[in-house]
Amino acid sequence: MEVNYKIYRKVKIYFNKVCAAIPHLEQLQERSSLAFGASLVQSRIEEMRLVQAELVSFFMNPSLKVPFVPASRCLALMNWYSDNALFSCASLAAYSEMLVTEDHKVIQDANYILSDRLLPSRLKVIFENHRSRLQGIQTSSDVLNKD
Repeated sequence: MEVNYKIYRKVKIYFNKVCAAIPHLEQLQERSSLAFGASLVQSRIEEMRLVQAELVSFFMNPSLKVPFVPASRCLALMNWYSDNALFSCASLAAYSEMLVTEDHKVIQDANYILSDRLLPSRLKVIFENHRSRLQGIQTSSDVLNKD
């Protein structure tokens, strides 16, 4: 199987954003002032690590042919969960709302990749599952806020 240049580039940029989001989320989790939201962040860290592993597994397939795309063409211009306001929230509701806003950015990028008609079916499944898990995390965050 061969992956289209544009698709590979989009997925590589997405992968780089995932890799950059993990340290941001870990920093949020380590901050002592944000202890009340640790479970909200932990679920997102686990999701990012899972999609990272799934994408690595997909691209390690020896029968897969990937085009050469220079690393300079795959740089992410914006990273997720890097807003400094996340580090200075006063309430769980505000913190959860900011995390959901960042989740929407992730879902929007996943939808952009899913909109490509040439996306291989296995990648489509990976991104659809990733999107639905993130939406599930948002739902559980909303339930937590109502309590």
